Amino acid sequence: MNNPKIRNGFAPVVSVVVLIVVWEILGRGGNPLLSSHPSAIIVAFADSIASGELVEALRESLGALAVGYLLAVLIGVPLGIFFGRYQFAERSLGFYFVGLDSAPLVTFIPLYILWFGLGFGVKVAIIVTFSITPIIINTWMGVRGVPKTLSEVGKAFCASEFFVLRRIMFPSALPSIVTGLRLGVGRAVIALAVAELFTAITGLGGMLLHKSEDYDTAGMFVSMIVFMALGVGITVFIGWLERRAMPWHHAAAGHGDD
Repeated sequence: MNNPKIRNGFAPVVSVVVLIVVWEILGRGGNPLLSSHPSAIIVAFADSIASGELVEALRESLGALAVGYLLAVLIGVPLGIFFGRYQFAERSLGFYFVGLDSAPLVTFIPLYILWFGLGFGVKVAIIVTFSITPIIINTWMGVRGVPKTLSEVGKAFCASEFFVLRRIMFPSALPSIVTGLRLGVGRAVIALAVAELFTAITGLGGMLLHKSEDYDTAGMFVSMIVFMALGVGITVFIGWLERRAMPWHHAAAGHGDD
């Protein structure tokens, strides 16, 4: 197994297989009300699909996640570019988002319930609030880190401000922007779980809560694993987009052969 790509792909498979085997052995000896094991989770997963419960829960969760995260990106990236490009905007407004990023955002939930109720809107609002700050801050830092000489070259050739932003600032800051998008995905999935557990009580979070009330530990693991799969899947997709859009950055970052 001298090929580094085969070796790197084989390592996580071995790790997962070992984890499942150990979990299965140890889990079978535990109290089913307090723990579970992979074979029971697979049965619960199949039952939830057959009943349509998981499909409906996933549909509700994906809708809120898609709308909330898309809004965070559409608002966060332009704001980050704005703060990074213009010092007055950075000094006047930037500190609000730095403070929001370090605030315990769960404390906003009672207020959001008053504003948006207990339906789809409150889930979207919580997802946007949780995920927008890393997108803004990473975009902001990426634009601010672009060498000043690049924009000066554009101005020397009488380029418009829009041209400088679109053709110089944005491409140069793209690696930092993608980092913000990846961090935002994790925050968005956390926000989805929080919103569904404490407000709407629908979707995967609602399913998790109902399973816990029924002491169905295997069913709880189904929701938890799907939440994890959502975060990992979207992060992998963003990584794929990054490699397609910036192959030079992927190679320069040392993601080649070990």
